[in-house]
Amino acid sequence: MALTVRKLSLRLGAVLLSAVASLALVTGPAYADVVYDDSFEGNPADRWGGIPWGDGSNGFDIGRGLARTGANNGWLLAENGGSALAHHEYFPNSAGQCAAQIYVKPSSNDTFMVLEVWGLDPNSSGVYEWRRRNYKEQRLNSGSYQAVGFGTTASTFGGTRELHYRVFLHGGGPGQLKMARLDDFYARCW
Repeated sequence: MALTVRKLSLRLGAVLLSAVASLALVTGPAYADVVYDDSFEGNPADRWGGIPWGDGSNGFDIGRGLARTGANNGWLLAENGGSALAHHEYFPNSAGQCAAQIYVKPSSNDTFMVLEVWGLDPNSSGVYEWRRRNYKEQRLNSGSYQAVGFGTTASTFGGTRELHYRVFLHGGGPGQLKMARLDDFYARCW
């Protein structure tokens, strides 16, 4: 009896191992997502660049208690112009589509934000060139930090070498100063 139970256990184990191996062949190799997470800690100026125009300005609050999480955040300010904070990130050539989000806290209602993603993508000749992969406009009202998400279209010829994220704030015009704080940027590519 003990020998029969042992043979049955060995056969069940072999069947289970075979089923797991078959599943691995059907699903193929697993590719890890590429994730980038930045909550503006440390020295954010090492990772984020400012793009002001007109009377726009930008910078970082370091340890001022204004961040959504942690100690630091970025900020944008403009009345008759605009400003942006931009970050680029390198991804493996296999990354075709990406999604990202950043938390934005406007200081007044009707704050106009623009989110852009540019990709260093191959063209039909295999040469890499910059292409705008997404553009999103959003009006936000004051209050707490709000998650604003944006994604990219797939690379036309497959593969992205680098993505450039830009978060813009547009001034409201004469007498309508606009400001927004930024924190907790997250990007994922697959």
